[in-house]
Amino acid sequence: MNLDALWTAEFQVRGGWTNGGVVVVENGRIFGGDRDYWYAGRLSLNQDEESISGHLKVVHYHGDRAAAFGDVGPVFSLEIQGTVLSPAAISGVLKRPGLGNLAFRLTRREEIR
Repeated sequence: MNLDALWTAEFQVRGGWTNGGVVVVENGRIFGGDRDYWYAGRLSLNQDEESISGHLKVVHYHGDRAAAFGDVGPVFSLEIQGTVLSPAAISGVLKRPGLGNLAFRLTRREEIR
């Protein structure tokens, strides 16, 4: 499976799933954002081709500084661990040291050609 695509991201917060924004994965790099934060980092399919791993830098650029982790950090890093559910769906956790884990899901929306 190739991860290169445009994906929508959702995060599980108190009260349910919220639309987190969009990300583009290309050649092991991931870029994207939502209305208040942009993201950049690395994402790879593990050798088992059933899981992913990576890391993200998250930076506030606009509006309220209220990250899904419940704090107001302007810049922070996340570790990514996930499971490939199908070629169009991935779910997993974002890990932030000291602040716990946040569930996420990605849905493939458009291929990169």
